[in-house]
Amino acid sequence: MKKISLALVFVLLMDVYILLAADNPDCVDATTALTTHIGGRYKTASGNLHILIIFAQFLDDNYQPTNSYWPVDSDPANMNNWVDQTWSSNPTQGSLTHYFNEMSGDRLKVTGECISVTTQHTRNYYIGNSLNRGDIHEEILTDLDATKDFADFDNWDYVSEFNHNDVPDGIIDMIVFVWRNIAADRSNPEQDKVDLNFTHSFGSIGGSDFTLDGGTRTVGTGFGGNESGVTINTYLQADPFRNVIHEFSHYLFGNNDYHNGFGFWGMLSAWGVRSYVANSWERYKLGWMNNTALYTIENSPNQTLVDTTLGDYLDTGTAYRLVIDAANDKYIFIENHQKTNYWENNTPFWHATGLAGNIEKGIYVIRRDGSLSRTDPSWLQCVPADGRHSWEVNQSVANPWGSTPAYLAVFKNIGPNIVNGYHDLEKIPHSFAGVPNPDVIHFTEDASGNPQIDVRHNGDGLDAFRMGYKQVFSPWSNPNNQRENRSTTPFGFFIKSESAGNYTLDIYVGTSVSGPPSKPQNLQVSQVGNSPYVSWNANLEPDVISGGKYNIYRATTTGGEPTSFSLKATVNHPTTNWTDLDLYISGSGTNKVFYKVTAVDSTNKESVKSNYDWLYWDRDLQKFHNTSTDENMEPKYNLFSNYPNPFNPSTQVTFSISQKGHVVLKVYDVLGKEVAELVNETMKEGFYNVTFDGSGLASGMYIVNMQAQSKDGDVFNQSRKILLMK
Repeated sequence: MKKISLALVFVLLMDVYILLAADNPDCVDATTALTTHIGGRYKTASGNLHILIIFAQFLDDNYQPTNSYWPVDSDPANMNNWVDQTWSSNPTQGSLTHYFNEMSGDRLKVTGECISVTTQHTRNYYIGNSLNRGDIHEEILTDLDATKDFADFDNWDYVSEFNHNDVPDGIIDMIVFVWRNIAADRSNPEQDKVDLNFTHSFGSIGGSDFTLDGGTRTVGTGFGGNESGVTINTYLQADPFRNVIHEFSHYLFGNNDYHNGFGFWGMLSAWGVRSYVANSWERYKLGWMNNTALYTIENSPNQTLVDTTLGDYLDTGTAYRLVIDAANDKYIFIENHQKTNYWENNTPFWHATGLAGNIEKGIYVIRRDGSLSRTDPSWLQCVPADGRHSWEVNQSVANPWGSTPAYLAVFKNIGPNIVNGYHDLEKIPHSFAGVPNPDVIHFTEDASGNPQIDVRHNGDGLDAFRMGYKQVFSPWSNPNNQRENRSTTPFGFFIKSESAGNYTLDIYVGTSVSGPPSKPQNLQVSQVGNSPYVSWNANLEPDVISGGKYNIYRATTTGGEPTSFSLKATVNHPTTNWTDLDLYISGSGTNKVFYKVTAVDSTNKESVKSNYDWLYWDRDLQKFHNTSTDENMEPKYNLFSNYPNPFNPSTQVTFSISQKGHVVLKVYDVLGKEVAELVNETMKEGFYNVTFDGSGLASGMYIVNMQAQSKDGDVFNQSRKILLMK
């Protein structure tokens, strides 16, 4: 059963890839400059729009003839739910009427009529007579013209871009062709698609303009202001509902310039779409967010907006727009998604796969970069909270989803890289030959270095900022607030609290240093000698670099992840490692010891805890502990082995005392001459780390001696050899 299930998932993933990779790049042909206009470009974004949806199948279609979603020679099962014939504020749930009501705030009122048709001829006939998409669509509409009045679908006059009058102009407003199947049942499907000009979905009907209604109404078959429709290819192998939204949205926004980035949501979403919903840039651009809902914050003067609130983006229509450079369309948008809206919990027509992407609850950052010199949709992208990393490619695998490209890169994450790294929702450059470069992630290496399918654009649960995970967005966080060209912006935020899905934030304009430090990165725990050795990357905040420190937290369990951690040590910046001499680690055992670390700035503001790392721990080998809980272990008099050893030029010397008393810790050369005094003071019981710096000494063996006198008068004396190698 396991093999069958995995095979099914693989087939479904293939459908997702084919749908998303093939349909987006070539929807329309023209390229136009960006504009700062608000509203619909070629079609109105407000008012009543009545459309015609034609569900079409070829006379000889024999692909999955009994498919319950759309059997051959029948209407689609859900045809009557696609669009309401009359507008209502309470439309059919899951319809286009419902969708545009929700996205536009009832500004764009989409209604329409659905018809199911079968072509007059077979595909062999059309191919043999050099007839393609435009010819076939003209044939279907000409047949319908005998019984249908197309005046119902001519209600708007395109005057110019972003200028529409709600009066008929003799050009049909919008016809949507949705095809059941083009050639999946044919022996040479890809060539047939080319011959029929159905290679993907289109923002046009195809062919040359023609007239209906006795020559009084024109069907515009190209793309632009006086054009009349879109083509969706195909119903049973894709998500036709999402594709209708996508292709129609080209008329609202413009051309291929406006495809969104990878792995989030939008009407013009690209590869890895997670839901149908329009993002806040799209709604802002179309005039679907009013000034009371879209909070705009300019990049000057420097200021901190304290205790700003942000409810669910779709339910409240609220988002923050941070203006980097309005003249060049550069913004950061902040949205709160709590998955309370229908359109984030339902993809009603995604029947071929059921694999719509996941939106976790939390705050999302969308960056809008107005650059025209782009070859992919990176100008509008979700900036995931798991941040930027360095990636390398050491191997490739045959493309399981098709032959173009023949091979795909297998990415390996080699660690966080705040400044120069790439996040996993964008194209990542690499140096491996024979595969696309740059490319989005399809495969990554598992812990053993083996390729594994990793289509993380559908969501990996790490993309939203939220309490206890990532609460800081700043110039020093990961991800940080850089533009696409990696120059920083003045913006940042700190999530202070969350209640019933509503977030309270401090938003910074040039004042991010006022917030707490960001979450420390790249925590790793290893066994050095018989002790856990904890290391992490240094924070970059100025007030951590100057006067900051790090708190190290520990927890032990007999199994899974612990629910709470206890503070065990503090080290001052720039130290970014710590040896835990409480525990004796042998590399075996069934218990686990976990560590996390936080950054603390010079004003004592503390970051959220880092991700954890852990080691196996055999409690029975512990040299000193009480039997109730390891977290209450008591120190003994001990001078531990230094780390590293050998060293150059410095090493950590750790010791512990069980009673308050005077401690002297000195270093001698092999002739007994004192070369350094590390400690000479009265100290409380506990564990201590000091650093011995041998920069001014010659290579060779040295002796560390510890003498400790307890309050009872007892004297502890212990020495260890250390080796300086330059």
